[in-house]
Amino acid sequence: MGITKGVFVTGTDTGVGKTLVSSALVRRLVQMGCPVGVMKPVETGVLPEQLGESDAGRLMAAAGTRDGIDEVSPYRFLAPLAPLAAASAQERVIEMQEIMGRYQRLAARYSSVVVEGAGGLLVPMGKDWDMRDLIGRIGLPVVLVGRAGLGGINHALLTLDGLRQRHCAVMAVLLNETALCTTPAQQEQCESTVALLRERAGVPVLGPLPYQPQLGSDWSGAVEMLAQSSPIRELADLVWATAVGMSGSPRRGPQP
Repeated sequence: MGITKGVFVTGTDTGVGKTLVSSALVRRLVQMGCPVGVMKPVETGVLPEQLGESDAGRLMAAAGTRDGIDEVSPYRFLAPLAPLAAASAQERVIEMQEIMGRYQRLAARYSSVVVEGAGGLLVPMGKDWDMRDLIGRIGLPVVLVGRAGLGGINHALLTLDGLRQRHCAVMAVLLNETALCTTPAQQEQCESTVALLRERAGVPVLGPLPYQPQLGSDWSGAVEMLAQSSPIRELADLVWATAVGMSGSPRRGPQP
């Protein structure tokens, strides 16, 4: 397959902002002139009539891709459950080889591929494998999205430890404010989470991204705004540097 370029975006848990970070990163890479493919190998809770609002649909919109939905997201399930449970409910089996085949075709066409996982690191995908196994098989460096708040330190460090146990390279941790910090205590929790993770993570800790109250009403607007934020710009530069270091000099267009 050759050298792979891009990132695998995983999270400390579900609902931490993986799709928001992935979409904003993709938008920034596109603005930098980097041809980028997107992939959401497995998604649950997907209604056929609302594909545009699915994680895969939002990634595709951010990239402006013409790839088919089945290529970007080969496994989509109705039930809002963990992947293994959702697949079992529809009497289907998630095959790692099928995911790898789709990924390899995308990697052959694009300078970088942004792959977004589902749930957290150890969410079951099959009877004998989980998301961490898929991350290791794809082999892309990991961007870990975590909460900037109480509990964020423990969850991030546990996930980093789990990745290192399998020798998965970690590019960065990106922290996200998943709720509005309105009290001095909440603000202190956020600031201390960021500070302590920067001391202990052993990889770049970016952010936090500010809470986005308009996500429900203006998703694309929030993505465009975050694509210009310092944390996403820093992350995109890391992805770019990795691509340049691997393959020389990918095409770069004008940067807003």
